[in-house]
Amino acid sequence: MAEYLFRKLIKEYDIEIEVSSAGIFALEGNKASIYSQEVMKEIGVDITNHSSKKIDNELMERANCVFTMTKEQAEILKSVYPKYSYKISTLSDEDILDPYGKDIETYREVRNKIEKELKNLIKNMMVRVDL
Repeated sequence: MAEYLFRKLIKEYDIEIEVSSAGIFALEGNKASIYSQEVMKEIGVDITNHSSKKIDNELMERANCVFTMTKEQAEILKSVYPKYSYKISTLSDEDILDPYGKDIETYREVRNKIEKELKNLIKNMMVRVDL
């Protein structure tokens, strides 16, 4: 959801950056869960063609910034890719837990939390650019 929410927001703010997502333990080629698809469709975002990928050295090298949903994920990435530690941070001060296996309302809550944090990130990016 985060990748597609970020793409939606940067389009709204007319920002041109490349956005991609990958998981630490992702299985390559998996589709987004039904609930993810449903809650994103509610806000006009189609993720039916999403295909998961696993993070790798090439993605870490290409990225300017890597945002994780939890502190634990950030620590794992920093330990696996220590040379890129400076690029890695959490999206929020609070962990945003994966809603997989939960009810659709939990997916909505997670979507809204991610969107809120991405908006904060974009506002901070814009302030830094204006300086």
